Amino acid sequence: MTHIDALTPISRLEQLKVGDLISDTWGSSGAIKTIEVLKGRTSLTYYFRIKSGKLILALR
Repeated sequence: MTHIDALTPISRLEQLKVGDLISDTWGSSGAIKTIEVLKGRTSLTYYFRIKSGKLILALR
């Protein structure tokens, strides 16, 4: 299981794929159902939807 927080390196976020187990600081955890990456001029936003329906967000 991979823990996602503000210090998670981009290289680790890029390695995650559908089906991997993740958790966050607020106690949400589960298998990744979908991944969406939004690229801005100066930032990346990773959205991980887990199978329970919750959303885990990682801003970089």
